[in-house]
Amino acid sequence: MAERKQNWYRRFIKSFGPGLFLETGNPLMGTGGETAFRLFSSTRNGEKFNLDMKEDGKVHMNADVSIEMIAGAKNNPKGTDILIHSRNGTIDIAVNKNGAVRIRGDNVTLQASNQIKFSSRMIRMEASDEISLQAPKIWSRGKKGNLVPKTWMQSVTMGSFIGADSIGGFLEKGLQEAAGIVDGIDDLAPQLEGLAGQAGDLAKGLGDQLPGMQDQLKGMADNLAPQLESFATSDAVTNLGSSLQGSIGGIGDALKSNSGAFANFGKGLVPTGY
Repeated sequence: MAERKQNWYRRFIKSFGPGLFLETGNPLMGTGGETAFRLFSSTRNGEKFNLDMKEDGKVHMNADVSIEMIAGAKNNPKGTDILIHSRNGTIDIAVNKNGAVRIRGDNVTLQASNQIKFSSRMIRMEASDEISLQAPKIWSRGKKGNLVPKTWMQSVTMGSFIGADSIGGFLEKGLQEAAGIVDGIDDLAPQLEGLAGQAGDLAKGLGDQLPGMQDQLKGMADNLAPQLESFATSDAVTNLGSSLQGSIGGIGDALKSNSGAFANFGKGLVPTGY
């Protein structure tokens, strides 16, 4: 492969002293192509600043310390001091080391025509007066917290073979399907298959235990029947019945002979016939 020809005659350099120079037409190839324009400066301590534009059209600004943009000293208070406008692509803000991004103002507004998404390990919102959520549909999902309510179905199935996690996911997808969030009822098929499999396992386990339970119940009946028969025909039960019969007869005779004593208890407290 032949080496690319470099035209050094197109290069122009203008030096404004030991700390500043201007360069155009540098034929050295780098990221983005040749250098169309470069402004480079440095301090006595070696801190550098570079502003350049490559042949692909990208403009780079790099400073060893920091970059500040200040505007609006004489602007209308209701006007815009600094405008960052992206016509086609995205706007990326990346912080490498400490990771802190601060936006300060009396009123901060985030507007999106489609979606605003927050993705983080922890999201915390604090307000001294009010936090308001307003939308036709508001969803809350989680494992614990006071914004994670349990439905009646999830409460009654807690601790069962179904479990709140399984029925919760099933119901949530069902609600989303009804609201038109999930495309197609087929998304619920894995949940239904899982619940059916768990129910089948439970039924099989009960079926395996039934023969053993039947034998145990039959053995208990065989042992208990002779004991009940022996107790019913024993002399103790016969004597107890005779004693009770005699006692009840004596009480009846006493009541008949002294029925007038019950008049002091009021009508309705004396048994009929005495």
